[in-house]
Amino acid sequence: MKCVSELYDRHPDSDIYVIGTGASLRVFPLSLLENKITIGLNQAWKTVPVQYSITIHPELSVPEFLPDQPPHPEISWITKYEKTKSLVTPEQLRYAEEHFYFFEMAGRVNTQPPNKPSDTGRVLDWVRQPTDDKLYLWTSIAQAGVNLAANLGAKNIFLIGCDNCALLGNNHAHQQHTRWRDASADSRYREYYEGLAEMRPVLRERGVNLVSLTPFMSLEAPNQDFERLCQELDQPTRIESAPDISPKLDYKSFYVNRFKQMARKMISGTS
Repeated sequence: MKCVSELYDRHPDSDIYVIGTGASLRVFPLSLLENKITIGLNQAWKTVPVQYSITIHPELSVPEFLPDQPPHPEISWITKYEKTKSLVTPEQLRYAEEHFYFFEMAGRVNTQPPNKPSDTGRVLDWVRQPTDDKLYLWTSIAQAGVNLAANLGAKNIFLIGCDNCALLGNNHAHQQHTRWRDASADSRYREYYEGLAEMRPVLRERGVNLVSLTPFMSLEAPNQDFERLCQELDQPTRIESAPDISPKLDYKSFYVNRFKQMARKMISGTS
C-alpha cells in the first residue's frame, strides 16, 4: 500500500486549490484553474479536472467504482484504508490497494455522541506540522484536504466550492448525497466552518495562508448573485440532493463504550 506521506513536499512554496462540491462551484470560472495544482473533494472531479482527490467514501466518490462513469486514472486518490471495506468486489479492493494513497485520523478517543461527527481526528498538532500519515479530519473532508495541501508544500491554499452553507436551497454543485446525522443542514455547515476556522491560525503560524475564493461580487447577498450567475451561465438554480447517507445510530453501544472508557480511566488512576 502507498501512504499519503509519500506525497509530502511534492509542491514546495506553491499555490494549491482545494475544490469542494458546494453550489458556488456551479458558477465558478473553471478556466481559472487551468494548469493549477488542485485537490478535489469527493465528487468535485465531475465538475472540474483535478490532480488529487480525497474522500472517506470511495464507494460513492471514485469514478472507477461508479456505474456508467469512465475511469480517471489521472487522479491520485487519497482515502482511509479502513474505508475500502465498503467496496463491493475483490477487484475494487485490489485496485484501491494498488493505486490509492492512504491516510489515518485516529488520534484520540472519540468524545462525541453518535449523532455528532467523531472528534478522534480533531488534532491541531497534525496541522502544525506533517505527522506521519495523519490528517486533521473532524467535520468535513475539506479539512483533510487543506491539511494535505499544506503537507504537499503549499504556501497559499485557496478554497473553492467550500461554501459551508446552502445557496437557494442547493447543497451541492451537482446531485450528490448529504450526511447530516439527524441534525439540521445549517448546524452541520457551522461545524464545517468551525473546523476550517480553527485550522487557519495554526496554518498561519506555519507560514501558510488559507483563504476562500467565491465568484460573487458581494458577500452581502450571495444567494442573489448566485441566482444571477445561474441565469447568465444557463445553469439550473436548483438541483435536489441525493438521499442522505447518515449511518444508523446505536446509542446503546455508544454509552456502553463510554462507560467502559470511564471505568478504565478510574482504574488506571487508582492503580
